[in-house]
Amino acid sequence: MPLRTGRGAVGVVGIDSDKPGLLLTPEESRLLDALSDQAALAIDRVNLAAEIDRARLAVETDRLRSALLTSISHDLRTPLASILGSATSLISHGCEFDRTVQTSLLRTIQEEAERLNRFIGNLLDMTRLESGALTPQNGPVDLSDIIGATVQRAAKILQNHQVEIALEPNLPMVEADMVLLEQVIFNLLDNAAKYAPEGSRIEVAAAQENGFVAVRVLDEGDGIPEADLERVFDKFYRVRRADRQRAGTGLGLAICRGFVEAIGGRLTVANRAGRKGAVFTITLPTSSVAPPPATLP
Repeated sequence: MPLRTGRGAVGVVGIDSDKPGLLLTPEESRLLDALSDQAALAIDRVNLAAEIDRARLAVETDRLRSALLTSISHDLRTPLASILGSATSLISHGCEFDRTVQTSLLRTIQEEAERLNRFIGNLLDMTRLESGALTPQNGPVDLSDIIGATVQRAAKILQNHQVEIALEPNLPMVEADMVLLEQVIFNLLDNAAKYAPEGSRIEVAAAQENGFVAVRVLDEGDGIPEADLERVFDKFYRVRRADRQRAGTGLGLAICRGFVEAIGGRLTVANRAGRKGAVFTITLPTSSVAPPPATLP
């Protein structure tokens, strides 16, 4: 007998008996009808939920595709336009420019090329996360080394800010993938530099907390609107800056969370208490390996 709902047939149920005579009594037939109706409704609810999930996935896929195209259009074309403009000026009028102007145009080409390189790197990192191709190589990591190296790597991005490093004495080693952790801290510094005003302070701090080590990146920007706190780690989501512009590609923080979770840590964000600014906190497990002894100067 068919299983039907208002949306049509959803299945078939068959019965059999090893007893001769009538297969079902009238009472048994009524009971089977009731059970069949309930089964049909249950199956229909499951099918409806699956259809809703597929529709939601299709909408989300379209949204991400649109966001990706918008991001690529802006974050590729803008630096390319600067590179082409500077290169064209040098080719057409380079001999007429003094050394200062030539250096400025060359610096523009270099900076915009680096910006393109970071954007493409973010796309590749997100692809690794989405495809499951990311295989962290966890081991003992000395935070003082990794933070110092990352701040030095980000020096050009941070050149218009005051950078402070505050590490608790005798920090234990953490268990992490050194390359991925460095990229996370770099992305957080890059994000802070985008949203904090020039001349303000950006701080990188680390301390032991409840058996873990917490690494924090703090800035003195406008903070994050409450409505955005739960969405800043979404792919392609960008918070508006004080000038109402949306900074970055919307990939850096999503990559940060993916990398941190891949190495066994946790990444959270909050607004600073009692003052302007945001704080991103990376919580990492400690390593059983002791840190190397400090060398005397």
